[in-house]
Amino acid sequence: MSQKTEVLISCHCGAAKQTVGLCPPESQATPGRIDIDLCHCHACRHSSGLLCVSYAPIQAPPSLSSLRVYPSESAQSSSRTTLSRYFCNTCGCHVFQHKQTSADGNEEVDEFWAVATGIIIGRARVGNDEEPVGTGDEEEEPLLRNARHVHTADTKDGGLSRFINVDSVEEPRGLENHGLEEAPSPDVSSNPSRDEEGKDVLQAHCYCKNVRFRITRPDASSRLPHSGFPDLMIPFKTSPREVVTNPQNEKWWLCPQGDPNPTRYLAGTCACRSCRLTSGFEIQTWAFVPRSNIFFLPPSSQSSSSPASSNAIPLDFATLPPGILQSYQSSQGVLREFCPRCGATVFWHDRWRPDLIDVSLGLLDTPEGARGERWLEWWYGRVSFEEDADNGRFGGAASWATNLVGSLAQGLKRWGDGKGKRS
Repeated sequence: MSQKTEVLISCHCGAAKQTVGLCPPESQATPGRIDIDLCHCHACRHSSGLLCVSYAPIQAPPSLSSLRVYPSESAQSSSRTTLSRYFCNTCGCHVFQHKQTSADGNEEVDEFWAVATGIIIGRARVGNDEEPVGTGDEEEEPLLRNARHVHTADTKDGGLSRFINVDSVEEPRGLENHGLEEAPSPDVSSNPSRDEEGKDVLQAHCYCKNVRFRITRPDASSRLPHSGFPDLMIPFKTSPREVVTNPQNEKWWLCPQGDPNPTRYLAGTCACRSCRLTSGFEIQTWAFVPRSNIFFLPPSSQSSSSPASSNAIPLDFATLPPGILQSYQSSQGVLREFCPRCGATVFWHDRWRPDLIDVSLGLLDTPEGARGERWLEWWYGRVSFEEDADNGRFGGAASWATNLVGSLAQGLKRWGDGKGKRS
């Protein structure tokens, strides 16, 4: 590998804070910014809860303390590959990915370590592992380069790849899967799942399937919550508080907006610092779903793959059986849930709107495609907290994050203009 660049990394709670050495991959032909892939595969979506993830290659990290590991294996025809994901034991942030490959009958093992790009703060200051270089106003060339989208076929509809520019349009072939579970076949029936009463339901699960739940279509109970507008729709920093609080009690999460019989939920993207440091990646994707429309499959029904399981129970954080979700308070009154086994981000909710839940979109099993447009209506006019993309980051890490989120925002607006969707 080429000469390393020392960078400071940290999750939201700080337990994973340390310095690691970024290393360009051996396949990279040009020096400078490190090429990374934006991965959209089924395994990465369900293990993170997000629609795409990105990792940067590093030397073996100096510390794995305070991290939990979830292994998944995929057997190749001529090699044995083990892929492990490390996430923070406290806040659930994905931190490292570790791949080991050995040829059959060969004791020599090739190792590859990578760090989740969202936790890179900036270049480390020599002799000081606690402070990044470039905490002033100086600009620095981006540390990373969006080289390519990979495994977009797993999404069926392109997922977020439709909105983010990369340097290479052609996707490489023959890449290894990132887990044992294969993505559903692209020609899978688009007929929706049904519950025991024959009603339309949307299935969702994390990668290890410790977390399994389903979402129902909007009904009368979906109108009961009250919530101020999200930053996705009304930018908090530039909007009067009396507008943000939603004084007219609009049910903005129900779509089509104003329809007396809504059938979908609002979905959008977020680039805030808290979402980035609790997931490990720059782009979080949420759907806004009333708690009354979310039903969990408890451990007693985990062996059944039937969407019509009568054991489904309404989501109640206070009475949900232990071991299914782990909570983390990212700020006063704000809770985030993740799978304690595989680390997938699951929910966001707060004390001010307890009956409206943000659901992490990478968990959804939408037969029509990862964006789930039979169930969701996307907000194209803005990335929530897009001006926050470089918050807490410095130098080349900040400029790369700003470019990435800016590309997403522009891509969403172009797509929305073309489809005549909400903005």
